[in-house]
This record gives sequence, structure tokens and C-alpha cells, in this order.
Amino acid sequence: MKPFLALLVLCCSIPTFAKDQPIKLSTITNATEPASAEMMKQFREKIAAHRNLFELVGNDSPDLGLLFTADCMPRQNANDPYVCFYTTHYAGGTSKTFMGGGIYVTKTASEMADNFVAAVAQDVVERWSEIGRTNAIEQLEACLFLTQSSCAVPAALTSELKTKTLNLSQYLQRGGLKK
Repeated sequence: MKPFLALLVLCCSIPTFAKDQPIKLSTITNATEPASAEMMKQFREKIAAHRNLFELVGNDSPDLGLLFTADCMPRQNANDPYVCFYTTHYAGGTSKTFMGGGIYVTKTASEMADNFVAAVAQDVVERWSEIGRTNAIEQLEACLFLTQSSCAVPAALTSELKTKTLNLSQYLQRGGLKK
């Protein structure tokens, strides 16, 4: 019951982070391991139930926002618990940033999926804004240091820098940006 209550509270907080559109989420697991496959099936069903917050996309999607990776240890018999881990990464542009991870032990795949959905929601609430800004700075700096011309300023930084394009000299004169 605790994961459900945590999920409810956290999901009510996510709309402030996914204002315009749902967060695009891709999943990866070891599909040859039955415990992992069953857990991921349950997780994807539970995420799909929150269409206003998350949109499941393929791993080859260029618009990927969140990468969820999870695997479970093999179960020797039906009474063995599910022992699984997960990691989430923000995948923005050309960079991937760790957001969170954890290890859980539960009796059923459904309980494990509930824990993982709550954990993903918590990762988003705690880190989404900060990671989006950090990745935008890294993208801008990578462009600026690799070219002698101007670079497009990521949308997340245009209000802060008060411009849509910038060259390295202008960026350094402003003192750069703190991550």
C-alpha cells in the first residue's frame, strides 16, 4: 500500500514538470529472463495507465526523454521473491544523465512494477528541472567549443541568456552558466 500512496502523491506533482506534453519513456530489460520480462510487462502497463504523464516510445525514438532500465534475478521456483533493480537516465539530445536507481524485493511482479513506477515518478519530481537545465548547458557548451561560429541557444536557456544564438566570445563575456 505504501508504494501506491507514494505514487499518488508524486503523480500529482509531475504535471508541473510535464506541462506541455507527456515525458517520453523507453524501457530496456533482459527479455530472456522470465522474472524480468514479467516485471517489465507489468511496469509498461502501469506506466501506460498514466498517459497524461508518460508516453511509452521505442528505444530508437529521437524524442526520447527518459530511459528506464530494469532487470530481475532469476527465480528458482514460484515462491521465490522478485529481486530487481532499476536505473533511470535523462536522455536529452546527445547526452544521457543518471537520474536514479534502486533495488527492490517483492512477492509479485505487480508489486515490483508499482515500486518502480513510484520510484520513476520520484526521480522525475526530484531531478527533472535540474537535469534538463544541466543538459542544455552541456549541449550549448559542446557546440560553442567545437565551432567558431554561433550556436543556437537551447530553449531552456533562452530566457536566462536573453538570446537565441550565441558565439563563444559572447558566452565567455557573460561569465558562462553555472550547472
